[in-house]
Amino acid sequence: MKKKVIIKGPFLSRSGYGEQARFALRSLKNREDLFDIFLINIRWGNTGWIWESNEEREWIDEKIQKTVHYIEEHKKNNVTPQFDISLQVTIPQEWEKMAPINIGYTAGTESTKISPQWIEKSKMMDKILVTSHHTRYAFDNTSYSAQNSKTGEIIDFKNDTPIEVVSYPVRRFDPCKDFQLELKHDFNFLCNAQWSPRKNIGNTIRWWLEEFWDQEVGLIVKGSVANNSYLDRQFTESRLEMILGEFKDRKCSVYLLHGDLSENELSALYQHDKIKAFINLAHGEGFGLPVFEAAYYGLPVIAPDWGGVVDFLYAPKKDKKGKEKKKHHFTKVEYDIKPIQQEAVWEPILVKDSMWCFPKQGSYKMGLRKIYKNYDVAKKEAEKLQKWVCKEFESNKKYTAFFNSFYQDETANIDIEKVPKISIITSVYKAEKFIDQLMKDVTNQTIFKDKCEWLIFNANEKGNDYEEKVIQEYIDKFPDNIKYKRLKKDPGLYGVWNKAIKIADGEFVTNINCDDRRAPWALEKQAKLLLVNEDVDLVYNDSYVCHEPNIDWENLDSTKLQRYLFEDFSKEAMLRGSLPHNNPMWRKKLHDNFGYFDTQYKASADWEFWLRCTFEGSKFKKADEILGIYYFNPEGISTDKKNESWKKQDERKIFEKYYKMLEKERAAA
Repeated sequence: MKKKVIIKGPFLSRSGYGEQARFALRSLKNREDLFDIFLINIRWGNTGWIWESNEEREWIDEKIQKTVHYIEEHKKNNVTPQFDISLQVTIPQEWEKMAPINIGYTAGTESTKISPQWIEKSKMMDKILVTSHHTRYAFDNTSYSAQNSKTGEIIDFKNDTPIEVVSYPVRRFDPCKDFQLELKHDFNFLCNAQWSPRKNIGNTIRWWLEEFWDQEVGLIVKGSVANNSYLDRQFTESRLEMILGEFKDRKCSVYLLHGDLSENELSALYQHDKIKAFINLAHGEGFGLPVFEAAYYGLPVIAPDWGGVVDFLYAPKKDKKGKEKKKHHFTKVEYDIKPIQQEAVWEPILVKDSMWCFPKQGSYKMGLRKIYKNYDVAKKEAEKLQKWVCKEFESNKKYTAFFNSFYQDETANIDIEKVPKISIITSVYKAEKFIDQLMKDVTNQTIFKDKCEWLIFNANEKGNDYEEKVIQEYIDKFPDNIKYKRLKKDPGLYGVWNKAIKIADGEFVTNINCDDRRAPWALEKQAKLLLVNEDVDLVYNDSYVCHEPNIDWENLDSTKLQRYLFEDFSKEAMLRGSLPHNNPMWRKKLHDNFGYFDTQYKASADWEFWLRCTFEGSKFKKADEILGIYYFNPEGISTDKKNESWKKQDERKIFEKYYKMLEKERAAA
């Protein structure tokens, strides 16, 4: 039965918390085989709402309407709506008991301390998810002396709810071709931030002007005070003009960029050929999404190395002795840690006795000058950081990480390092319609680069070379993972599998057919299930069934697809049909013990082999979630109606053989 999950957050807000809420939704959206999702949208201050009409917005609207209807129907009957799990994406003072299991997800605080009210609310949660190690530090290291109201004892009042860090994913978009900025100078800095005491925008601009007032350099300030309204633009302009009025004879230029930008326009901004570096002089960041975006688009960054940004501005590097250390790939600004300003106090979010960083004016100016004078060096460091960030914070990895933190199962605590090598086997034959997406789909698996070898055997006749051309492109990208062989003669599907298995180096094996697809986390999930279930030799799962080719996980609409529902494992169930079906993962030792696929069965040799293993005592296990997409290919060897006659004969032969074995076992018992 699906678990009812109620999620509260600013899903429609154009803000950091809005993006955080949408990230949570994206992580759970494709798991609707497990969850019945309900949404309560909340406002986020005075920020504007996303206005784009797209599939995601339609899905959010539909879930909000569904939730309103569900709650109203229960109220009519004087019944309290029941949910199994709540996820609350907001600041802790708004957390509440909404379900038997409650999870708070927050960017937390940008300072060193959280309030007593936050600690009290944290104790209501069963788990807390935060966006950075900086925020976790504040939760873990804040304590107050308090008196127990019943015993009078003085106690240490602090958070004791388990906390996990789940950061944002990289979300790169193609730059908008129509996006234009009329920039006077060839070298420009970019600052993208809300105009508030925490963001330190006044000093960011004023100190920049003092450094470049007599030079032909530009600064683009992408920002607002509260939202993207016309009145806000006027207010923001007046603040900027007050500062600019102090530098009337300047040669440098300062531009205000105000208003909504689409993802593609934002991409064009970060990748503009005249925008050379990104500035962040904030007193603190719970994560620092604009800085993160600048990093994964390859802009050199100048910032204090304090707060949430530290999680992604340092990349690991091995020294001469092979020890791994974190190295910064940005221009550091020195700072002091001091109590936050009185005007920044905002109880219970920013408490008056907390502290944050105060960037040093001289260090900031020296950093600006360093980037301007030695841009090539700064750009090379930025490109190194970009490469690491795009790998480490890849979207599927982060969606999987969030899901695993939100929904604990038996594989949740398995370290990826413990997963052994996995051999993927694929037979390529007349697959020109599928090969492009197949290569992308498999190489996007969360553990492909680190844990997989892919054995691709091409059984096409000479002259059918398109597949080979595409495969070679991916071999160039993943030379350590893909092993490719062009066969002179086609031995049939199972003949190819047998050849591949005999040279496979992996402890675990899985087949991936050219026309089927997997969830990006599928191989990781299956491998971990085999790890934690040592008595299990094979894991399998349900799949979505589609009748259109090349529907991948990102683009599927689960509400319009049938679920290929398989039974739990038993000998009887295995006789009723091949439970592993199109995308199992199994231990290679099965072939050492029980042989290989019997090639006399052109479309059913896998079923025969799984039955052989089952009746020899092997145990299989079904995963509790949908992990695959099965394309009902009208030209497939097992689904083409032209093959129906001989296919049924083979299946009957297999069934009768193993049914007799089952009857003997029953008689002996």
